[in-house]
Amino acid sequence: MEREPALRLIDKTFNNNFTEENYHEFIINLLDKIDIEPEKGAFKTRKDLLKVKRFGDKAFEQAAGFLRIKDAANPLDASAVHPESYGIVEKMAKDMNCTVNDLIQNKELRAQIKPQNYITEKFGLPTINDILKELEKPGRDPREKFEIFEFDQNVHSIDDLIAGMELPGIVTNITKFGAFVDIGVHQDGLVHISQIADRFIADPSEVLKLNQKVKVRILEVDKPRKRINLSMKGVQ
Repeated sequence: MEREPALRLIDKTFNNNFTEENYHEFIINLLDKIDIEPEKGAFKTRKDLLKVKRFGDKAFEQAAGFLRIKDAANPLDASAVHPESYGIVEKMAKDMNCTVNDLIQNKELRAQIKPQNYITEKFGLPTINDILKELEKPGRDPREKFEIFEFDQNVHSIDDLIAGMELPGIVTNITKFGAFVDIGVHQDGLVHISQIADRFIADPSEVLKLNQKVKVRILEVDKPRKRINLSMKGVQ
């Protein structure tokens, strides 16, 4: 496969959402892992990324938030809102008796939304507030925030986890009782509020934010129930 046509395809699709220093490094690493077919043209939806050979669900989960699709049928495909959160935005629009596009374009409509009405076990108030912030400026260039991140290369599934391991991760959700962290095993682990800091905190959002890179220690792994308990205490 020729790299240049594929590079142009990804360049067009990703809309230059990377710093000049790490953009091509990221692309080359990506091309080493997947098979791009330039003749099929640019992606029309974020879900089209799943059609790329050897690009699995986990890679999609990690990349989807950075992918921007211009003029997509779903306006959220051009925003930083992750596909996992589309349902929340769609519910907001339904409650406001408008379309998702109306919600993005109309500041007054967004101002009427009460974030607390959309809190669930999976999505806490900080997550809802972040979603609303993304709706204010869809398609914005995130290059100032982007940094290449890699999970531990020796850990691929929950079976690889052992109590005491220290691993890099990314905060994917924040709730009142703790934070969920993606450590690259297809199942987010929970850092209970009591395990977030070496001091007392009343709310996890005091010290954590969405997409923050953290280092965690494995406390307990319940494989049958697919539960992972993590700690950030004393982890450098």
